[in-house]
Amino acid sequence: MKKINIIVMNIAGLFLLIAVVLKSQQLLSEPIMSKGFWESWEFFLVQIPLELGLAIWLLSGLFRKAAWLITTISFGGFIAVTLAKALGGVESCGCFGSVHVDPWITLLAVDVPIFLLLLVFRPLGCKLLPPPWPKPAHFLAIAIPTFILLPVLEITIIFNRPPDKTDEYEVVNTADWTKPARQEPIAEVNSSEPNVALVPAANDVNVSPINVVVEANAPAEPPEQLVRWPMLEHINIAETLGSGIWVVLMYHTDCPDCADAVPEYEQFQRSLAGNDDAIRFAFIGMPPYAEPGTGPVPGDSICTLGRLSDAKKWFVQSPLVVVLLDGRVLGVWEGNAPNLDEIFEAAFNN
Repeated sequence: MKKINIIVMNIAGLFLLIAVVLKSQQLLSEPIMSKGFWESWEFFLVQIPLELGLAIWLLSGLFRKAAWLITTISFGGFIAVTLAKALGGVESCGCFGSVHVDPWITLLAVDVPIFLLLLVFRPLGCKLLPPPWPKPAHFLAIAIPTFILLPVLEITIIFNRPPDKTDEYEVVNTADWTKPARQEPIAEVNSSEPNVALVPAANDVNVSPINVVVEANAPAEPPEQLVRWPMLEHINIAETLGSGIWVVLMYHTDCPDCADAVPEYEQFQRSLAGNDDAIRFAFIGMPPYAEPGTGPVPGDSICTLGRLSDAKKWFVQSPLVVVLLDGRVLGVWEGNAPNLDEIFEAAFNN
C-alpha cells in the first residue's frame, strides 16, 4: 500500500510538472485571451508557482501525508473545473497550455483516475504534521532550490510577456475600430437647402452639430471618420462585405454564446428574404474550423458564410459581432452577441 501511494503521488507530481512547463511555455510565447479571471494571464501567474511548488513537494517525499491531503483536494477541484468546461462544450481544458486537450479526455484519463487512486492508496502510517522531522540536508536540498526557482520563474514570465502581433499570431484589438480615422474638420453646408440632416461630429462633444446633405430615399455615404474594418483583408468574402449594411458574427466552434445568437440572427434574415437592399447577416468561422453543420451555424443557413484566414493564429473572444456600412465599422461587440435592437441602433442611428 505504501509503495503504491508513493507511485501515485509521483505520477500526480509529474502531471503537475508537465502542466507547469506547458503553461509557462504558452505565457512566454503567445498572449492569453479569456473572458474571466480564472483563465486570465494574471491567474496563470498565481497558478503556475502553486502547481510547481506542489509538484516539487510530491516528488520530494517530504511531509507525505500533508502533501497527499492537499493534492487530493486539488485534484477534486480540477475535476469540478474540467467537468464544467466539458459540459460547456469548451474545445480545450487549458490544463496544458497551448496543447489543446479535450476536457473529457483530461477528466476521464487524468483527473478522475488520479483522484480515485489518491483516495484508495493513502499514506498509511504517516503523520499529518511532524515529528519526525526530515533530515536537514534533504529538506534544505529541496527547499533552497525551490524558493529560488519560483520567484525566478515569476519574474521571467512577467518581464517577457509576448507582443500582441507577430507573423505567427495576432491579438484582435477591437478598441481601434471605433476610433476616428482622421480628425480633419468637415466643411459646413447651408442648412437652408432641402434634404438636410443634422449629424453630430464624431467623438467631439465640444463641436456643434454639422450639416450633411443627404439625398432623399438614398442610403447615406459612410462618414469618412469611420474606420474601415481591418479584418476584411483576412476574410475570404471581403468583397461582398465591403458593400451595404452587414452584421458580421465571427465565431469559434465551441462558443456557447454564438450558438444562442445564431438562431435569432438566422430567423431575422429569413424574414428579410427577397429584400436585397435590407440589412444582411454573415457568419465568419474562425480557426480551428469544424465540419460544416457541426458548429453553432447550421448547415442549411441562409446567411452569408465565410472564413477567417488560417495563415496565422488569432486571439479574439467570441462571439465577435461587427456592424458594417460599406466596409466601415458602425458598432462592435466582443465576447457577447447584441440583440436585434442594439444592432439596429448601431446601424441606423450613426
